Amino acid sequence: MDKAAVLAGIDFFKHCTARQIDDIAKLVRERELEPGDTLCRQGEHGTDAFVLVDGEAAVIIDGNQRAVVGPGEVVGELSIDRGGLRTATLRAITPLHVLVVDPREIESVLLSDPGSAKDLGPRHPG
Repeated sequence: MDKAAVLAGIDFFKHCTARQIDDIAKLVRERELEPGDTLCRQGEHGTDAFVLVDGEAAVIIDGNQRAVVGPGEVVGELSIDRGGLRTATLRAITPLHVLVVDPREIESVLLSDPGSAKDLGPRHPG
């Protein structure tokens, strides 16, 4: 899979330069989940964000499904703003292929050229 091409097509990274996308692509890991597998749990500590490549996941808050997220969505990044605690549980509905992103690594890439990527977003639960 061409991770750089996947990241370049995602709105969350639209302010990044091609070089930054390539650098970030070298840092991300791939993960596969089966239906019913949990990607992250509400209330647990987490530092990674996830880019959904294929499949769908349920967003569960306080035991209630609130949304379904799918390809092209970035989830899990809210825990970084909330002291590392996950704001939702994400459970695979279908086979799920995700890229695991460590925001600290992304920040190091962005700091190498701070003017070109002012905002990453939009934000989703997780």
